[in-house]
Amino acid sequence: MAKPYEFNWQKEVPSFLQEGAVFDRYEEESFVFEPNCLFKVDEFGFFLTWRSEGKEGQVLECSLINSIRSGAIPKDPKILAALEAVGKSENDLEGRIVCVCSGTDLVNISFTYMVAENPEVTKQWVEGLRSIIHNFRANNVSPMTCLKKHWMKLAFMTNTNGKIPVRSITRTFASGKTEKVIFQALKELVLPITLISLADSSAGSLR
Repeated sequence: MAKPYEFNWQKEVPSFLQEGAVFDRYEEESFVFEPNCLFKVDEFGFFLTWRSEGKEGQVLECSLINSIRSGAIPKDPKILAALEAVGKSENDLEGRIVCVCSGTDLVNISFTYMVAENPEVTKQWVEGLRSIIHNFRANNVSPMTCLKKHWMKLAFMTNTNGKIPVRSITRTFASGKTEKVIFQALKELVLPITLISLADSSAGSLR
């Protein structure tokens, strides 16, 4: 008699990734700089999330991350000036930058840089993130798990008041439908302009 096949799609997410750490984040191409961002990875390894004070929550799907590497010192003088303004001089950046390369393919890619407090944190996060990316089994999970994943993403992308913007809901369910139809459905459900976020609540178990 054949043994039942257990489809184990999860990779163990290190505890320090779930607890999170504070990094300064920047993007050289579009000159984005956010100091003191709290980066985390959820317990299932679906998302790399971050939030800085006064900003909306942001999400990057781990399935879109192509590589994790130690970043080089930025060449843009504006980025260097912004880092120096928060107490990180150019001479102190060696070994403290995590480069996250992501994209839907190997042509259209983007780079997000995370500046850690010290080289030890950088090394730990580079190794930790490398251990959870390229999890191709996670692309074949059950429909219920996919639905849970969508809810988790909505809950992470909260506004400055800790609530889910309606536009985030429309982006999730607007496939083949207009936003007007979605707004009408929300109105019929007597939902407010924004929804209370459950980002800090337990995500529950996925089967």
